[in-house]
Amino acid sequence: MTPIARKLKWYTQPTSLNQQSGLGLIEILVTVLVLGIGILGVASTQIVSLQMNSQSQNRSQAVLLAEDILDRIRANPDNPGAYALAEGNAQGADNGACDTSFVPANATVAANDIAAWENNLACLLPEAERTVAVNGNTVTVTIDWDQNDQAMNPVVVRTQI
Repeated sequence: MTPIARKLKWYTQPTSLNQQSGLGLIEILVTVLVLGIGILGVASTQIVSLQMNSQSQNRSQAVLLAEDILDRIRANPDNPGAYALAEGNAQGADNGACDTSFVPANATVAANDIAAWENNLACLLPEAERTVAVNGNTVTVTIDWDQNDQAMNPVVVRTQI
């Protein structure tokens, strides 16, 4: 064998499988581990996004419901005091639960408005609590619900009739 061939011998001889010692398998396992951690991170971000989206939807719903009762009071301006409600749980029409087929009884306009509004609260917000304070021409509506985040404030809408 020539000296050049001896120097190039290591290039031409195939490496035996016994000399590999599982290095490729370790690389694959590390890659799978890193990929798994990345996928868990993406899933965690998706869960947080869904929770925030749900909270945002409930907050928007609470604002719309507060505006709804204020519009009902504006439509009946002769008797705003009849809409005053002390702090308490929203009572749906079905023994305190949501009644999707609710139809107001033949009561006063204010009583029908309150019954329909409270049923909407019970149907649309989890464990809703409400307060409607009437002070002269100023009406303050406070709506709170189970927000899963104690740092979140209730929705408070104040207007003059």
